Amino acid sequence: MEEEYSIDLYNYTDYNFTHCLNVTMEECRLGPQRDPLSTIIPMTLVYSLILMTGITGNVCTCIVIARNRYMHTATNYYLFSLAISDLLLLILGLPQELYQLWYKYPYIFGEIFCILRGLASEMSTNASILTITAFTVERYVAICHPFRAQTMSHLPRAVKTILCIWIIAALCALPTALQLGIRYEIDDNGQTLWKTALCDIINPFPHVFEISTGLFFVLPIILISVLYVFIGIRLRQASVDSQNESNDNFNHLSEAKMNSRKAVVKMLSK
Repeated sequence: MEEEYSIDLYNYTDYNFTHCLNVTMEECRLGPQRDPLSTIIPMTLVYSLILMTGITGNVCTCIVIARNRYMHTATNYYLFSLAISDLLLLILGLPQELYQLWYKYPYIFGEIFCILRGLASEMSTNASILTITAFTVERYVAICHPFRAQTMSHLPRAVKTILCIWIIAALCALPTALQLGIRYEIDDNGQTLWKTALCDIINPFPHVFEISTGLFFVLPIILISVLYVFIGIRLRQASVDSQNESNDNFNHLSEAKMNSRKAVVKMLSK
C-alpha cells in the first residue's frame, strides 16, 4: 500500500510540475482565466437577455405603479418593493458576473465594491423573501379574516411593513457581507501574487449561512405553505357553503312554485 501511494503522489506532483511549466504562476494556482468560448458565449447571451428584460420589466412596473394613483394599493406596494429588490440584484450583480465570465481573475472592482455587492445581493434576496411572505400574510388575512382585513389593510401600514422589511433585510445581510474581501494567492517564496485577486470569503463567521438559510428559506417556506393550506381550506369551505345556499334557494323556489300551482288548481276547481 505504501508503494502504491508513493507512486500516485509522484505522478500527481509530476503532473502539476509539468503543467505549471507551461503557464503563468497565476494560472498554475487558479486555473485558466476563462472557460472555453463554447461555454462563455451562450452564457453571455443568456445573462445579457436576463439583464435587459429584467431591468426593462421592473422599471416599467415601478413607473406604472408610481404614476397611476388608482394603483396605489397595499398589494401594488408589495409588488413595487419586489421590483426594487430585483433591480438592485440585477444592476449590482449581473454586470460583474458578465465580466467574470470572461476574466475570472484578477478582481478589478476593489474591496469596497466586493463587500457592497455582497451586501446588496444578500439584502435584496432577503427583502424579496420577506416581501412575498408579508404579501401571503395579507392574502391570508383578507380571505380567512375579512372583517379584520377591513381595519388592517391601510396604505400607511403597508408602507411601514415594507420599510421594516428592508431594514431587517439589510441588518441580516451584514454578517454575510462582512465576511467578504479580496483574497490573493501566495507563491512558494511568500510573495503576494497581485494578479490573483478574487472577491471571496476571508473572514468567515461560524454558522452564518446555516442561520441565514433557516431564517430566509426554511421558515418562510413553512409559513407560506401553511398559510396557503388555510387559504385553500377556507376557499373550499366557502365554495361548499355557496353550493349549499344555492341548493337551499332552489328548494325554496321549487316549493314556492308548487304552492302557487296548488293555489291555481284550487281556484280552477271551484
